[in-house]
Amino acid sequence: MRVAAIDEDCRGVEEEAVRSLVLAMAREPHIQAFLIEGPGRAFARRFVAGETLEDGIAATDSLSRRSARVSLDYLGEAVHDLREAEAARSVYEETIDRLRLSDAQVTVSLKPSQFGVDVDRNAALTFLLDVVGRAAKADLGVRLDMEDSSHTDVTLWLWRKLRREFTNVGLVLQADLYRTPADLEEVLAEGSSVRLCKGAYLESSSVAYPHKANVDAAYGRLLERLLTHAAAQAPTGVLPTAAIATHDGRLINRAIELIHQLGLTGERYEFQMLYGVRRDLQDNLLGRGYPLRIYTPWGPAWYPYLTRRLAERPANLTFMAGSILSEILARRTSRSNARPVSAARR
Repeated sequence: MRVAAIDEDCRGVEEEAVRSLVLAMAREPHIQAFLIEGPGRAFARRFVAGETLEDGIAATDSLSRRSARVSLDYLGEAVHDLREAEAARSVYEETIDRLRLSDAQVTVSLKPSQFGVDVDRNAALTFLLDVVGRAAKADLGVRLDMEDSSHTDVTLWLWRKLRREFTNVGLVLQADLYRTPADLEEVLAEGSSVRLCKGAYLESSSVAYPHKANVDAAYGRLLERLLTHAAAQAPTGVLPTAAIATHDGRLINRAIELIHQLGLTGERYEFQMLYGVRRDLQDNLLGRGYPLRIYTPWGPAWYPYLTRRLAERPANLTFMAGSILSEILARRTSRSNARPVSAARR
């Protein structure tokens, strides 16, 4: 027991050191210049649609032409002033008004901390009610994002309040948290849509599985429960019952097996992936006719977003680099297999 505790303490120290290094590097002027104004900007733009609403709409239209569904996310979180939360509400209201004119299958994603829940939860609820209500009138779905575990209870509280008024609001649940099986049952009992992800935040082992294998196993169990429910329960709003958010090929294949076993149709489920991540997998799913929604962030706060994501869980840096490498290798293999035999022999 003591050895395990020491190992965990050492791992925590190492992760904290890496996190501090990432944040320190992100504040370095030369690195900022490289990513914001220099060649590194292309890397950042791979994962963020752009800085303006026009950029977000353009990305939505482009993804829609690929037959993908879209979830637009205006970047920004952890506001400390309700004026910032009001500004976020205004941006989302303008976004929804613009999306009324779009033929794309699009939803919006909302972060509780961006709406000031850490300042005043009741004010945040008021702002969210305004946005969700406006989206309901436009027949648009809304997804309430799940942030780190310190926000889980208040996010569920907000979801319950919103759900009493509107059926177009769904929730995100994270497989790495020990509490998620119980939370999933509560949300499914209400007939709400669930976006199931692994969890991107670096959490304590007291609240979350510390090892990837355990997270993967938990995801598999929750996935089976969610899809079984989706087969028995038709959607009660504009969102599909089950949103399968993963870039893990093994879990995607498992989901496909269950989808066919259960006879699920496209209005009951969808796959979800991040903008710019594993585009080879995205194209593969779309090419095979599976519904896929691309989570598409945009906004001037893209640099803090990118660096915080990397700092919160340094493994995200490896994940991003690995996704790019996997995509490059997959595309090279595809091109090689597509070459005529005569060309391949030269």
